[in-house]
Amino acid sequence: FDKLQADRVEQTAITLLAQVAEHWNIGSGAARQFLTWAARLHEIGLGIAHNHYHRHGEYIVGHADLPGFSRPEQQVLATLVRAHRRKFPSAKFVTLPHSWPETAERLAILLRLAVALHRSRSPLPLPTLELDVVKKELVLRFPIGWLIKHPLTQADLVTERTYLETA
Repeated sequence: FDKLQADRVEQTAITLLAQVAEHWNIGSGAARQFLTWAARLHEIGLGIAHNHYHRHGEYIVGHADLPGFSRPEQQVLATLVRAHRRKFPSAKFVTLPHSWPETAERLAILLRLAVALHRSRSPLPLPTLELDVVKKELVLRFPIGWLIKHPLTQADLVTERTYLETA
């Protein structure tokens, strides 16, 4: 997989987490660590096939021998990898260990946003972004004019909004 892309996605996901952690009550070290691991592994399924690579990644992470991870922890990580693109797999989250469903859903949303924002795979840094929680919605703010200059990213975010309406 592309380590530089994974690093970009990880940095953005962690930055977004810092902005919503207090409101969502997910500022624990465990939540941050799982988001980091998921960002690093989100493209691992590309080694098998480009089509449905998120599903291949889920299988690899869920079934590989990962020293240091319990089976429930692997399940959480595999679910985050699966959830990073396409249709949001809400049913997967309810099967997670007791304390994880809501936290994992929220981490998946942050990972998805980070992936969408780095869709171009460009090494150029993103502008300063602001992410706010307003009731049950997220509001992502960009510098004036940035989205107009990046219409494909804007289109991806519109698509992402549709996918996330169920979350």
